[in-house]
Amino acid sequence: MDYEFKVLQEPTYLHVVGAGTYAHENLRRFLVDANKAAAACGCDCLLLELNFVGPSLSLASIYSVIMERSSDGARFKRIAYVDANAQHAPEQAEFAAMAAFGLGVNVRLFQNLVEAKRWLKVSA
Repeated sequence: MDYEFKVLQEPTYLHVVGAGTYAHENLRRFLVDANKAAAACGCDCLLLELNFVGPSLSLASIYSVIMERSSDGARFKRIAYVDANAQHAPEQAEFAAMAAFGLGVNVRLFQNLVEAKRWLKVSA
């Protein structure tokens, strides 16, 4: 199961990109890596760009990862989330954002990076 992680430091937020096979463990690893990268640079706003390939995860799998990682996510001022794979069911991305928001994470789902970056810049 391949996995790639990239960090792009922006003036007011951290942009992290996850790529590889879309699997439960890779999603979990991506969120752990994103949290570590943000902590290392002292960033309180985060742009999560998912470029994973493969079928959408089940709602149960998504919720399991969110439950596990939501305490880390709750420490951020804002998190913008973009699933760049158009083949993934948009309902799963919406569910992920709503579940995380319900657990105290100020996260918002965006259809593209331009809108996500605009929202993060407004918070600066």
